[in-house]
Parts: sequence; structure tokens; C-alpha cells
Amino acid sequence: MVTETDQVKALQKAILDRAHQLSDEHIQQGKMTRNKIMQDTREKIKLMEQKELLAAKLNADREYQRLVQASELRIQAELDRNRWGLVQSVVHHMVQELDRQHKDRKRYPVIFRNLLRQGVAAMGPCAVTAFINSDDLSQFSKTWDSLVVECCGTNKKISLSGEACICSGGLKLVSDDGDVMIDNTFEGIIGRRDEELKRLIFERLFSTVSPMGAVYNG
Repeated sequence: MVTETDQVKALQKAILDRAHQLSDEHIQQGKMTRNKIMQDTREKIKLMEQKELLAAKLNADREYQRLVQASELRIQAELDRNRWGLVQSVVHHMVQELDRQHKDRKRYPVIFRNLLRQGVAAMGPCAVTAFINSDDLSQFSKTWDSLVVECCGTNKKISLSGEACICSGGLKLVSDDGDVMIDNTFEGIIGRRDEELKRLIFERLFSTVSPMGAVYNG
């Protein structure tokens, strides 16, 4: 026969068993929650690492591009300086060549006559005064009248100024009323065609030079 004491003990046991069961369930649930938190944390850390690596890669790419662009600009600037130096060197040699032409007593008179003839034709019918350098004054002053007739005919009045023109060769023609002037000195000719000459020199010197992109892209 089951006594009241036995019933109490059975109830206590049932309560303890349930408590143990609930405790085990809570422990298991806690472990699962802990594992889930740790997994989520690991995934978040991994995602943060990936983002940091991506950001670092992007920053590295930007820095690389910046360095490449800066290097390209430096190289381009150096190339531009070298090219301009070469152009200036060619222009300098061209001036030296004109000086040699002026000193050539056989070729220069022919050049001078052509410049005189072309300049006078461009001046029109007005009376003209010619200005030449001191060397040419010594060479042409005594035969000036016959030189004018030879180049321009007998109907053209061209006076020769006794004042020397500062130039390396050629001549400057000024109308007597001062309204018209043709500068056929060597310096005047070069000055009028300066941009064209430099463009031509540049094209001849660098027509086969590859663009900057080829340096980096092959």
C-alpha cells in the first residue's frame, strides 16, 4: 500500500527529474546559442576582413595609378623639354646656316637679288627706301642703281639708306610715306614663318615617336 510518505518522495523525485531535464535543455539551448553567436561573430569578422582587404586593394590600386600617372607626367614633361630643346637646336643651326649663306660671296648676291625683287613687287608702285646691314652696304652701295635696274627695271625708284639695318642678311623695304614696309631680312623671314618652321621641324624630328601609352601598354 502506497503511503503518503511514498507519494511525497515520488513527487519530489519527479520534480527533481524535471528540474534536471529543464536544466539539461537550458544548457543545450545555451550551447546552441553560444555556437550560433560564435558562428555569426566569425562570419562578421571574416566579412570585415574581406572588406578591409578589398579597401586595402582599392587603396593600393589607386596609389599605383597615382604613381603611374605622376611618372607619366614626369616622363612627358622631360620628353617635351628634350623635344623643345631639339627644335631650338635645329632653329639655331638654321640661323647659323643663314649666316654661312650671307658669307658665301657667290650664293648670297643671288639670294639678295631675289629678296629685293620679291619685296619690291609686293610694295607696289610707291617710292621705296631699302635698309641693309653694314656688310651689304659695303658690298652693294657702289653698284646699287645698276642692281635695282637689273632686279626691278628702270621705272622703279628705290633709294638705299646710308643707315645700316641691324640684321644678319636680306633687306628691309619702307615706302617713303612710311605706310608700307616689307621685312625681307633673314630675321624677318624667320619671324613670319616661325610657327610653320617649328611645326615642320617638330614633325620631321618626331614623326616616328610613339605616344606615351605605348610606353606602358606595349
